[in-house]
Amino acid sequence: MSVLLLMSGMLCACSSDDDGEWIVGEWTASHHSKNPQSYDTDDMWFFTFKADGTGSGPFGTRTFRYEIKGNHITLNLMNVDTYYGQTTFHYKIVSRSKNEMEWDETPNDYWDNSGLYLKFYRVTPMATE
Repeated sequence: MSVLLLMSGMLCACSSDDDGEWIVGEWTASHHSKNPQSYDTDDMWFFTFKADGTGSGPFGTRTFRYEIKGNHITLNLMNVDTYYGQTTFHYKIVSRSKNEMEWDETPNDYWDNSGLYLKFYRVTPMATE
């Protein structure tokens, strides 16, 4: 019985890391194209991720809903017809730590293989700090 309690405690300890709480806060992102010959920039974008699964950023109306599953994040734009021909953006989370993360956009009909690669830096401390 004590082994079961220990295992369930270990599962609970891991769940908060996997439920997306780590992303809540304000982030600055520089974005780079995978094809520097056609597009390359060091512009800074600002994103805010809220605990309720919504956020804001540089898209159209600047608001979106986000969902994290494993190492993938999906942004669904709210109150906008399209932004660069899209309303949903899919990214692979390449790496993440407490204060940095990197995303690689999943190829789609609009971006193909020259989608954005984003590198983020945390602006605000995590809520648990």
